[in-house]
Amino acid sequence: MGRKILLNKLLYTEEHLSCRNYLNQVESGFKYIELEQEVSIHKECACWNYLLLFLDGEFVISQDQFNKRRFSAGTMILLPKMSAFSGWGSSGAKLIALSFDTPPGNCDMFVLQSLSGICETIEYNFQAIEIRYPITPCLEVLTFCLKSGMNCGHLHELMAKELFFLIRGFYTKKEIASLFYPIIGQDFLFKQMILENYQKADNVEALINISNMGRSSFFTKFKIVFGMTAKCWIVKQRNRRILDEAMRPDVTVKELMVKFMFDSQVNFTHYCKQHFGCTPKQLIEHYRIENQ
Repeated sequence: MGRKILLNKLLYTEEHLSCRNYLNQVESGFKYIELEQEVSIHKECACWNYLLLFLDGEFVISQDQFNKRRFSAGTMILLPKMSAFSGWGSSGAKLIALSFDTPPGNCDMFVLQSLSGICETIEYNFQAIEIRYPITPCLEVLTFCLKSGMNCGHLHELMAKELFFLIRGFYTKKEIASLFYPIIGQDFLFKQMILENYQKADNVEALINISNMGRSSFFTKFKIVFGMTAKCWIVKQRNRRILDEAMRPDVTVKELMVKFMFDSQVNFTHYCKQHFGCTPKQLIEHYRIENQ
């Protein structure tokens, strides 16, 4: 005969609130989010990596070039640092969001680095991974603690390590690679440095200076980690950002020119024809029609 589970209230609340490890505002760590009404959000540049675990309701999220993907309860996705994203959540929807800079443990970083070979064999498509046992009871405990006001920094650290530990233990390497694909690299810290600084750097030389590496070492490591030359990668990221901005329903050609520092419309038109096969106006109209 099953025993009834009794839910306790958090005891000694004042001791938790007065502790120096208590987090009044969570930046890196877990947040439990329950939407009282339909909510939309837009962010041009994510400050953290966000692991989103959907507990209830429906969600529609666009991330970089992946437009309006629909996700439901019982799944999880990753929004990588420095990416642009927008989203919508249904009324009553619930989720847990884990924001992090790097994986919580050295073993986690090592595992992600070791999956770079698998990433070369899969086509990343911003698809969700199923939440399944034993992560489900882990999230139940985490949700109960957060809703009860147990917001200690140590709790966030321990639960993040447990969550990553369970993912490593009960998901296939291909599933892990598919989930964390945007942040996987053979040198995690090098990749993080590039992702955090490439928008501040106007060219490859500026990135080399930021890295404090020799030119030859930088180019060799970049090719190994990203699978292409630094110049090609920077152009690719710039094109991605142009496409992200072109998707905005109210954007103009002039705004795109200013944001991406083109000195004339002739140069901007030439760039768009070279990289997108159309004029800036045609590019905007294409996404405007697609969004409608």
